[in-house]
Amino acid sequence: MPAPGRTRAPFPLPTPSVLLALTGLRIGGGIAVVSRCIARALDEQVRDGRLGRTDRVLLLEDPADPASPPTRGEQHLARGSHARFVWQTWRAFRRHRHDLVLFDLVGLARSISLPLTGFPPPRIAIFAHGIELAGAHAGAHARALRQAHLVLANSRFTADRLAADLPELSDRIRVVPLCIDPERVELWESAERAEAAPRRERAALIVGRMWPDERGKGHDELLAAWSSVRRHVPDAELWIVGTGDDVARLAAKARDGGAGDAVRFLGRVSDAELGALYRRASVFAMPSQQEGFGIVYAEAMWWGLPCIGTTADAAGQVIVAGETGELVPYRDVAALGRVLVRLLSDRDQATRMGEAGRRRAREHFGYRRFRSDLLTALGLD
Repeated sequence: MPAPGRTRAPFPLPTPSVLLALTGLRIGGGIAVVSRCIARALDEQVRDGRLGRTDRVLLLEDPADPASPPTRGEQHLARGSHARFVWQTWRAFRRHRHDLVLFDLVGLARSISLPLTGFPPPRIAIFAHGIELAGAHAGAHARALRQAHLVLANSRFTADRLAADLPELSDRIRVVPLCIDPERVELWESAERAEAAPRRERAALIVGRMWPDERGKGHDELLAAWSSVRRHVPDAELWIVGTGDDVARLAAKARDGGAGDAVRFLGRVSDAELGALYRRASVFAMPSQQEGFGIVYAEAMWWGLPCIGTTADAAGQVIVAGETGELVPYRDVAALGRVLVRLLSDRDQATRMGEAGRRRAREHFGYRRFRSDLLTALGLD
């Protein structure tokens, strides 16, 4: 329901305006992908005459290489300063009186609680991704969520978690499942048409950041399982894509566990290089506990890879267990090892699951579906 004392009047017709208060568009990470898709969808509505304008405030955008400005509207760069971000958001809203202000992260929306003239805006939407919601039942995050007229959740898993923590939000939550970055898809489709498919190698691939305070992605569990995997599949390799301050510890763990020669730390790779790795690997494995959605599962399925996730997070919203991959209990190294051995050994089963995943990814995790869900949720369709 609306925040106390506010009404849910329909948008003025025919051309409402939107202010996007975003982490960044040309920065790394999954949240930036979501924000690019949001900005793209609203720009398309402006070009179609369904929106009057969209303005943007970007917290972390590189001033030397920013995203292109909106089709009709202004773009402001906060250059990493939270104070400047709040001031620019407030100033842009005061100037244009947008019908909707959309934040791409709960933490950024805390600014609406500040004692600024004209704040909070009358209609606020917040995109909730899951990982940032720990402890969201109290404090500044909870205050921001309670003031939102609409909370967009990236999965049913995230929506249920929000509703459990803040039951008063239940009728304001809309599920908008994520999509694969359309820019990546365009690049990968070109590569797929131009190049013959390479032979799959006996390799499991994981893609994700590695930081000491985010050790729930499953890297440790994969390394713990790898000696057992190698006993059954002697030529199996583990390919690890990503960067972070925890890489040195994980590399030492691989060496100390006797799997160092079978584990390759590939660091940061380009989109083209990532596509090539998806094409060459035999299975994607990210036995995580912290995915609010898990777009990398959808990317891997787009390339025809069976996926391994866990039952602890939203992986089951993307992976269909037994059809497009498998789900194992989080930290169950023995179960993880058994599934890895089976999918690396049985090419026929891996191929069947990969083809089912390819169909699912293209049917359910494309940009057009995301755009439709987003605009419907925002009432801008």
